[in-house]
Amino acid sequence: MKSVVDSFYSAINTGNNDLLGSLVHENFTLVCPTRDHVLSGVYQTKARFFDDVLPCVFGCVNPDNILFCAEHRILCASEDTVVALAMNKGEALTGKRYDQIYLHVFKCLDGQILTLIESFDTALANQALWGKTPALPADQNFTMASLDALGFSER
Repeated sequence: MKSVVDSFYSAINTGNNDLLGSLVHENFTLVCPTRDHVLSGVYQTKARFFDDVLPCVFGCVNPDNILFCAEHRILCASEDTVVALAMNKGEALTGKRYDQIYLHVFKCLDGQILTLIESFDTALANQALWGKTPALPADQNFTMASLDALGFSER
């Protein structure tokens, strides 16, 4: 699954939406395990990810002034789960630096990303990207039970 994750980061970095679309499962779930931020909670389906979540982030930057996932490192991988760190380098439309660091946990199925848990510096995102932008309503709040439902049960 490391190659799927490497391809995901390449697609994000280069803006290759066709490649990104081929890597994201139809039943995709994004989990942002935070509260009271623009992106907080559980966002379900590939369509929601592309139609609502990505524009919420990419709409706040000029692609000429930022490299999303400019660097990444896979920290560990198993048969279906990959843990990685990624870093942005660049500037948001606000003129503020958006050198974000992400901690990602991927769960893959049949060569596609089924679930992505994304942790990031919410204070930086609020300051550089969103300001007073209202929260994007989640499909559900994040709870530890959310992880169980997504196949991340304790081992």
